[in-house]
Amino acid sequence: MIELNNTINLKENIPNCTPHCKEFLDYISGYARPSEMTLAVVSVEDFKDADDFFARAYGKRTQYDYRKIAEDGYTFKKLTTQERNSRLEELYAINTSTDQRQGGKMNETYYEYPKPREEDTCPHHFVQIYGAFNLDGIWIGYIDMYFAGEWCCVKHILGHQKYLNACKRGSFMVNLWFCVVKDVMENHPEINYIQYHLMGVGNTGLDEWKKRVGLQEGKIVTL
Repeated sequence: MIELNNTINLKENIPNCTPHCKEFLDYISGYARPSEMTLAVVSVEDFKDADDFFARAYGKRTQYDYRKIAEDGYTFKKLTTQERNSRLEELYAINTSTDQRQGGKMNETYYEYPKPREEDTCPHHFVQIYGAFNLDGIWIGYIDMYFAGEWCCVKHILGHQKYLNACKRGSFMVNLWFCVVKDVMENHPEINYIQYHLMGVGNTGLDEWKKRVGLQEGKIVTL
């Protein structure tokens, strides 16, 4: 269990903030405070760099699958806002590729056609999307991350069900998660914690996946 200090800095009420920042702060502040919730989190300072994270947080089998997925021609990258907005049809196809996720019915919001996203101008509060692509360059999975100060967390994480089923090495989302962690560690030195919701909620398969990609149980405590 990782104990996280309750003095987490979300960079609230600073001059560079925009009205859009409130969306990120409202969402993240629900997690980044002392509570009984058991978070699923990566403590960035526990690793020297992304290679160290890969070597110590990913087990041998996950590392093997990761390399094979890369060899099979899948690619993973950070998307600009413009790139995302130019591929809304593919994004909609991912969102609507199944009506069931983790044993539950998909939220109706996923069936709404995605809207173009405006470029975030605040350097402390913003959203960043990461994408997975198959051999033909089709967008087949994504992770939306909210950033606020020294904290970032998953807002949405989805793979296209057809391509998840066809992936010979399990889930290509394992590779996409490492793409997120690597970018955070290399390009966002202010981030100390990467969070993906909670541990112990949903089905056991989701918890197992979180542990497989290096997420640990964490609680915010008053130190």
